[in-house]
Amino acid sequence: MKRRSFVKTAGSFAVFFPCVKALGSIGLGEENHDDVDDLKMRCITAFNRFETIWEFNDFWRRGNTFDACLNFTDAAQQRWPDDTEIKSMQQKVNVMLEKNMAYFKSFDPSGFWADDFGWWGLMGLNARKHLLRTGYTELADKYRQLSSDLCWKQMKDHAYDFSTTAKPVPHGCSNGDAKGIHKGVKNTVTNVLFFLLSTRIYRLTLAEKIGDNEKYLETAYNQWIWFDSWFQLKQYEYLKKTTSGGALVQERPTAFFDGSGYTDITHPTWYKGWVWTGDQGMLLAALTDMLAIKNNIADWLAKNKKEADFNVKAFADKVNTYISLIAKGIKTTLISEKDNIIREAPLVANMGPEFGSDYLAGRGIMMRYLGTLNKRTTGIDFKNNIKETANAIWQTRDASNNQFKPEYTNVENDKLYIQQFKNQWGSADNMLKWDIEKTNLQQRLGVCQSIGLDALGATIRLM
Repeated sequence: MKRRSFVKTAGSFAVFFPCVKALGSIGLGEENHDDVDDLKMRCITAFNRFETIWEFNDFWRRGNTFDACLNFTDAAQQRWPDDTEIKSMQQKVNVMLEKNMAYFKSFDPSGFWADDFGWWGLMGLNARKHLLRTGYTELADKYRQLSSDLCWKQMKDHAYDFSTTAKPVPHGCSNGDAKGIHKGVKNTVTNVLFFLLSTRIYRLTLAEKIGDNEKYLETAYNQWIWFDSWFQLKQYEYLKKTTSGGALVQERPTAFFDGSGYTDITHPTWYKGWVWTGDQGMLLAALTDMLAIKNNIADWLAKNKKEADFNVKAFADKVNTYISLIAKGIKTTLISEKDNIIREAPLVANMGPEFGSDYLAGRGIMMRYLGTLNKRTTGIDFKNNIKETANAIWQTRDASNNQFKPEYTNVENDKLYIQQFKNQWGSADNMLKWDIEKTNLQQRLGVCQSIGLDALGATIRLM
């Protein structure tokens, strides 16, 4: 049977037999061939649907949703390296990456927001990994250049605050545009994207023995200092404690006093107590990277005669403390105690009509990175939560075309979760549904499908 014919048959199987065994019954630590085959079938079916809707026209969403696809297909390839249909999936992604490169080049980069380049930069690094594995070296090199020479440089040159005047914390990265028409604000998503992109590029240069890489290490360390400085200013609650003793990073640091550089409540509209799932996942990933390069940091500081009192153990202890706090915050505040399913913080800022379509992807982004972390790193086991979430996404899909939906939990449990979140965080909005009906349909479908790919990819990695 031809590969394409088999893939179509596999998709049809899931359409006509929607009651495939629930992932809740799959033991992720066990090797049950029937269960693994069911999971593989879901993966093929979910990808087939994504293949029909991914090519929409929206710059940042296109970058992020395809990063979800790359993380998912990488996990599938590692789990089933010799499977014919998984190999076919990898080849299809190569073609899609050629189209994405052409799409990126069709735009004037000066017209986009700084955080847009963070999403594309991270996607470009994963694209390189995929393309090198499948033998597309030339295109892989182009994606590395896209990540470092364009996306990272764009953020560094046009979004980073080189001045020392901002109070109470200098530097940081604003989400304005390269033309300088909109200055933007130093929100979390922009700063954590720049942080993570810097650590990931630096680690790639180490792995591939690429020189001239200290600028990435320096930027990663500067971003660490920015976050750490804010976290130590406990009166502003940028890293806000939860009732359980965990903590979550808010979506924007604010400090309202004369002379403060952090008073802007626009672009996007700020809401008090705003917290987003995507920020938590990316920050955990960046902090974990900092642990991996802690000795490189020590050597670089010594070489440049900076921070003579820097102590590797003290640094690692502080990073581990932040990781543990955020992981516990996620477990107790962003996951339902009732059904163990990962949810978005029930806030108008996340789920309302103004920016709901932007923050819709957060749950997938968080799972993308939780799937790469283990209990030993975070102190928390998220395996069952990932599994239950992936199963809920699958069970609530549109069985006629295998399209995943924005909501994948039941209303009664959602009501209980809103109260749980309020008890932990101190405030919540009565958001039972994403208010995104007026947004572009194809973009919305693409993002929803990417959340499912992230959940499936994380499930595979935690098997």
